[in-house]
Amino acid sequence: MVIGMKRFMTGLVLAVLFIGGSVAVCSIANNTVHTFALQENQEKTGRIQERVQETISLVEGLCEDPYIRSGEVSYQEKAAYLTDKNRKEELGYMMLRILDGEVNIYREDIGLASNLASREYMQKLYTTGETQVTDAFLAGADGKTINYTVVAAIKEEGQVTGAVMAAIYGDEIDEILQDDRSVNILTGSLLQYMGGIPEERFGLSVAQVVEGEHRTTRPVENILTDFNEGKSGSFGSLGSHIRYITYSPVERTDWTVMTEVRVLPLIKNILILYGCGVVAFAGVVIFLLWRKKTAALKRGQN
Repeated sequence: MVIGMKRFMTGLVLAVLFIGGSVAVCSIANNTVHTFALQENQEKTGRIQERVQETISLVEGLCEDPYIRSGEVSYQEKAAYLTDKNRKEELGYMMLRILDGEVNIYREDIGLASNLASREYMQKLYTTGETQVTDAFLAGADGKTINYTVVAAIKEEGQVTGAVMAAIYGDEIDEILQDDRSVNILTGSLLQYMGGIPEERFGLSVAQVVEGEHRTTRPVENILTDFNEGKSGSFGSLGSHIRYITYSPVERTDWTVMTEVRVLPLIKNILILYGCGVVAFAGVVIFLLWRKKTAALKRGQN
């Protein structure tokens, strides 16, 4: 009876050690993946937020510039002033433009270029007077250059009488998102892919991608709700690879940065150590069983 109790207690202790060790390893692996993905996501989100914020500050500041507000300076001259500023100060924008009260946009070379009154973001700007940050869209002479536009209102006695806009190159945002250790994607107000992706994936729906996964650790509806409400979050995904995705909103925009990492490469060393531990543990168990069996045989012979 005593021997049986000792065996039971020994087995129980070994089982507790094995389960406890496995739980600890799972916790370490989970924390490793989460911490890495979160750091990657925060770094990308922070850099994009910084670029957006400095652009907002620029265009809002220009709206108060006496030269831009002057009624004695033509819009073509103001357009030349902005283009020159963009070039000389190496601001790096695709364009820096002036608009009048009728939502006409001007260039330094030809003057009046076109009218943007039909654009939804311009309608919001001229109605509310609030600075607008757009999703990505195609522009440029070829109509194929992706950009993100930030536009602020020039106001006179509370009325919008014009605007200053700056267009951030899509390539600039893509460069921020590029990383060999993770896949980073910028999504827009309609939960569509905008940046950090190949051209053929531009405009792809987040819902379509997430719903196409074999399994996620959170309901798809909850994930999409986070995106719509501008909340941060994370989830695991089982597709062609085991992946962990974390996402965060970009302040003062309707954008979200998604960061995706492959799990196995991140925890490879942990799994190797765990495997070595399991082998060592199994060796100890086998040795204890062998020693008990040998002792029992000796007692039987005596």
